[in-house]
Amino acid sequence: EQSWVSHYDLTIQLYDAALEAYYAIGRFSSFELTAKQPIKHAKCFKDKLNAYINYVRYLTAAERGEEALAICLNVLETLGEKIPRRIGNKTVMEEALIVTNLLQKTMSCDLLGLRLLKDPKKIAISYFLDAVFLCSYESNPVIFALAVCRMMKMSIQCGLCEISAIGFGLYGTLLTGPLGADFEESYKMGRLALKALTKLDAFKLKQRVYAYYYGIIALCKDPLQASCDKLLEAYEAGFLVGDIESSAANLQLYSSLAVWGCGDKIEKAEELIRMHAKRMIQHKQNKACKTILPHLQQALDLMGSDEDAYMTFFGISEDDLLREGIQETVSHPRNAVIFTKRMYLAVLRGDVESFKEEYEMGLLHHNQQVGIRFMGKIMRVFLDGLLGFYFARKRGSDEKKWTDIGEESMKTMAKWAEGSSWNFSNKSLLLEAEYWFLLGDEILASAKYDESISAAKKHKFKNDEGLAAHKAALFHLEHNRKKEALSYFNRSKACYESWGAKGLVEEFDATIALLMASPLPQLSESIH
Repeated sequence: EQSWVSHYDLTIQLYDAALEAYYAIGRFSSFELTAKQPIKHAKCFKDKLNAYINYVRYLTAAERGEEALAICLNVLETLGEKIPRRIGNKTVMEEALIVTNLLQKTMSCDLLGLRLLKDPKKIAISYFLDAVFLCSYESNPVIFALAVCRMMKMSIQCGLCEISAIGFGLYGTLLTGPLGADFEESYKMGRLALKALTKLDAFKLKQRVYAYYYGIIALCKDPLQASCDKLLEAYEAGFLVGDIESSAANLQLYSSLAVWGCGDKIEKAEELIRMHAKRMIQHKQNKACKTILPHLQQALDLMGSDEDAYMTFFGISEDDLLREGIQETVSHPRNAVIFTKRMYLAVLRGDVESFKEEYEMGLLHHNQQVGIRFMGKIMRVFLDGLLGFYFARKRGSDEKKWTDIGEESMKTMAKWAEGSSWNFSNKSLLLEAEYWFLLGDEILASAKYDESISAAKKHKFKNDEGLAAHKAALFHLEHNRKKEALSYFNRSKACYESWGAKGLVEEFDATIALLMASPLPQLSESIH
């Protein structure tokens, strides 16, 4: 207590340094009490700002996002930047229109030539807008989008600071969906954010900008496989500067690409995700770890392991964790990852019928994020289409509902394929094949299955090649073409074997044995 009187400046500096260190090493037991000291004793509001920033980081990591957001909004209001607590999409779109007009007046190539921000209050506002980005993405996506627009406005109107690089990157992510799915502009903003790291000497924010660009924006154009190493590089960069939450974000993005997107060896993905999940636990990033574990579980399931990753790391089963999340007021993003993981496994196994009830529950509890197109969103659209067309073929009373889901996914994937044929053409073609299967056009369906297989092979998506061959096998089996079905089943098995999905290979061995031994009517019923 005496030091606040006798050595005030030094005490402020020591508390700020202690908070940074406590966060970096995950010493959260001492964090809250330590953070409240400078907030209580500082002589002026300016001297409290670093303590508030670090306290918000701690609350976000401790899954207390609403508390963190409330502090940020209060601080911003004190600084003169009021963000309404209750807003709707209309307000966000109005702010986005202002940003669009400002960008049209200042061509993107000239943005980095704008003056530097010198006003200390505006610089402080930029740091708390950044804090809003971190704590509102999951808990309040509308405020998240509004804060991004405010950061863009301030950068253009008042000048650039290091957080402008974050603003450019996040604005680019919003352009992948919430603000109109303008992928060309999204890509431009992403490239601008990368350049801003150098121009603004903001390399300590590399892990943040890389997450937005390589984990989200680059998927619009660049091969998915190109992002994996960059995300791991950003993951390590975050640890070097004590930005553990951004390291966790990069790990989440990497894990989804490694297991769902790239078709790389499953064993490699499992080993890396497990190793880094342990590291997250060491740094008390339990929230991040829980979001990463569905990807580890996906790898384990594909490899034929009986291990429950959540039980291993947290002593609670995945089913119990899922039920816990469903009871929350806002659907937990972790639940969306778990549901998508289960959807994918059901589709790969050809066991979607038993998944229907859980899938419909997942539709009810689907997370309410801002629609940014990361790998989880891509997979959800793709799997929705496959499941929609499958259930529509059952010709039940809900056929139209399922057909609409399938067609909407097919249209979305076709649009994405226009931007990146490498990443999305094989998925788009497979949805088209399922569509023509539904309509009964055997010639078109057969052709589209083959095109999807070829596109997946050409672009090195071994997982998608196996899935397309599996779907083609089921299509031919439905039309009593046993020889063709057997050929496609064997091709699918070979792809999964190369991928490292030993659990699927064992199931396909049983299916192929059944196909070779059984009459078609019995077989079709057994496999479907």
